[in-house]
Amino acid sequence: MTFRCIAWLVFFSLLFPGFGSAAASSTGTRWKTIQKDGIHWLVTPEGKLFYSKGVNIVSGWEETPKTRLGHAFYWGDHYPTLDAWRESARTRLQAWGFNTLGGWSDPSALHGIPLTVDLELGRNSRFHWYDPFDPGMDEKAFRVALELTEPYRNNPHLVGYYSDNEVGWWNTPLFQWFLAASPRNHTKQVLLKLVHEHYEGDWQRFLKDWVPQGNEAGFEDLEKAGVKLKLRPGGHGIHLVNRFMHRVAARYYELMFNAIRRAHPEALVLGDRLPLYYHQDAVLAMGDNLDVISTNYNVDVPDGWVAPYYFEGLQRLSKKPVLVTEFFFAAHENRSGNRNETAGSQHSKPGHLMTVSTQAARAWGAGNAALNFSRFPNVVGAHWFQYYDEPLGGREDGEDYNMGLIDTADRPYEKLTQAFTRINPALELYHRTNPRAPIHSARRDEHPPSGSTPEMDVHLPKARFPIDVRDQSLMDWDKQATRLSGFKTPEPYVPFGDIHLTWTDEGLHLACIANTYVEPSFLDSRGEFPASEAFQIHLFVEAAGVVHQFSVCLLPQTDPALPDGFDIVPRLFRNSEGGAMESLPAEGYLQRIEKSLPHMMVEAFFPAEWFGLKRLEAGMYVRMNIVVSNYFRELTMTWAGRPTLEDAARQDSLKTVVLKDGRDGTHTDAGSPVKAESPG
Repeated sequence: MTFRCIAWLVFFSLLFPGFGSAAASSTGTRWKTIQKDGIHWLVTPEGKLFYSKGVNIVSGWEETPKTRLGHAFYWGDHYPTLDAWRESARTRLQAWGFNTLGGWSDPSALHGIPLTVDLELGRNSRFHWYDPFDPGMDEKAFRVALELTEPYRNNPHLVGYYSDNEVGWWNTPLFQWFLAASPRNHTKQVLLKLVHEHYEGDWQRFLKDWVPQGNEAGFEDLEKAGVKLKLRPGGHGIHLVNRFMHRVAARYYELMFNAIRRAHPEALVLGDRLPLYYHQDAVLAMGDNLDVISTNYNVDVPDGWVAPYYFEGLQRLSKKPVLVTEFFFAAHENRSGNRNETAGSQHSKPGHLMTVSTQAARAWGAGNAALNFSRFPNVVGAHWFQYYDEPLGGREDGEDYNMGLIDTADRPYEKLTQAFTRINPALELYHRTNPRAPIHSARRDEHPPSGSTPEMDVHLPKARFPIDVRDQSLMDWDKQATRLSGFKTPEPYVPFGDIHLTWTDEGLHLACIANTYVEPSFLDSRGEFPASEAFQIHLFVEAAGVVHQFSVCLLPQTDPALPDGFDIVPRLFRNSEGGAMESLPAEGYLQRIEKSLPHMMVEAFFPAEWFGLKRLEAGMYVRMNIVVSNYFRELTMTWAGRPTLEDAARQDSLKTVVLKDGRDGTHTDAGSPVKAESPG
């Protein structure tokens, strides 16, 4: 949706000056949450439905060496008093359509705007990387919560608290840290009990999944401090890792919820601001121990596209509403001199966070992203990061981005703020009237019959624009039209990415947008990382009576010059019936769009001749399947058949796809297919 489409929404919003009151959840709190007509909302103390449009770090800052050089904002350089700055900030935010102060904002009641607060309760109570299952943690977390909430308990504008920011549920570091801990650590004892239970006391079963890195010869040897284990290639040890992470996460959410609710019963518990990524076992561990799931989000494409799997997945994993607590765009064209990188390090990698060329492109992408967030029925708001640009040369951790609505000299970015001024007033109505349709989800045990009928056919649209598999972008994709639905995963999990598919006369184009996490050194592997343990996308295409299989593998490769010490290298293979993998050229056929993990974006082109065809054309029937597995075969999702790679090539697991020429908006008559003929 473009900015020109906003006017009618604003007009109709005048017909609905408020959405009224309703019975809501979160009993006992001043603010509440509600699901009404399938749409989630926050609810104000006055009973009005509320979609939160926030800004992070609305703060006047303090005088520092950088402010004295004019390299960062300080209120005293531009306003006679701090209250004068507060009046300016309030007036600007309200004029631009914002209604919430996001994390790390000035809590003064003079703003008169609903406020959300990050407590860093887990970190301050030393929950993380210490001993979560220490019996004294409950009371300790409560005492710390009392202290941290004290400045806000009488603030009439407080909505609620984030327990932490971007702790991240990184499964393998968590497992390794507590495995190596002292045997006196209560959480290590929880882990050891889980290990014994998982393998039913059978050390030989344990060794099928794990390679001890010392002289450990039995479960009792795991008691000592400093123990190291690595995953055995082909094993399933990652599932034990995830069981442990689920247990620690469940402890965290219960502890944080109880501590905050006891310390300030009237405040909402807003979660821990997931770090642009979530692990499904951590989300499943949340249960009812929060009122809202909060997540930060790095927009996927410069046009503002937000990958639907992310929020649809949260909706299926949890019934809780979701608040986007950070989104952002930066531009190389900016007035603060920001370089849009993490500065001051030889390992900096420019463009890690969403960065475009101009302020016009920034305004366009940010406006589209705000609209896209509002379309998800479980999203109750989105907060822009941040009010001012980051300091020239970077903040304390070196992050140096043009993220501000305003530059460091207190001048608004007109194109960006004008975009929000047009779009923000329409978001409530857009959220209410234009939600995304729920993704189709077939029964988990469903198998398509061998004789597909026209009603079951998938109509695959032809590419609207030329697609370049060298341009480091998905801007040339019609992402709404080409997104495939119906991917299945084993219960209780959900798809961990989106697959897009389209065609041209020359062949098939495939794109993947996903989140995944990997620590390559956790695998006991010498030499090249095994393709079987990599992030994999498998395409099966039946043409002229032959099933062709191609595999995209994203292989970690050591690179000391990068922040994590490794890069992700895409490889393309043709698979034979005997299991052999023939390497195919990547240049012009495969690219990984270079966004740092946990983001995974891939684009591939499969020429028609690889399927034994002269060309593709409208009306042609092609039978196919797609399977995606993430690192260490942690989770697999399939387009058809059971969610396993072994079943993917079965004839009754292939979907019938009809190639559609979308130029006339019509579907090809499935009763008169164009036969797929070989070039001979």
